[in-house]
Amino acid sequence: MGLNLFLPDTNVLIYGLAGHSLCAQFLREWIEQKTLTLSVVVVAEFLTQATTKEEKTFEALIDQFGSLPIDTTIARIAASYRKSFLKTDYKLKLPDCLIAATAKFYHSTLVTFDIKDFPMQDIKKLKL
Repeated sequence: MGLNLFLPDTNVLIYGLAGHSLCAQFLREWIEQKTLTLSVVVVAEFLTQATTKEEKTFEALIDQFGSLPIDTTIARIAASYRKSFLKTDYKLKLPDCLIAATAKFYHSTLVTFDIKDFPMQDIKKLKL
């Protein structure tokens, strides 16, 4: 049986690396258990907002765990998510669709504070 991988949304990494207790605790566990996985979209979002100190810490995580790329299959999954919700009043953002599609493709649990951003029913989610 494989490891249960955890793909944190950007907000979880922001709070975790800032030392907020619950997020920091989960982040430590995922690092120790080698179950952390990072989406390239989350990498881009995090680095856009990071201080120099946060950037150094985050770069160390990237060096240790790498990041999951987006390929055509993931792009198609993301497009399917977005397209299905375009028919409703709820408009999903493409970055969130890409993060969710990455979690689905790599069989990872998506961890977020903003569960409303991820209404997809076919992915594993953990709300903090």
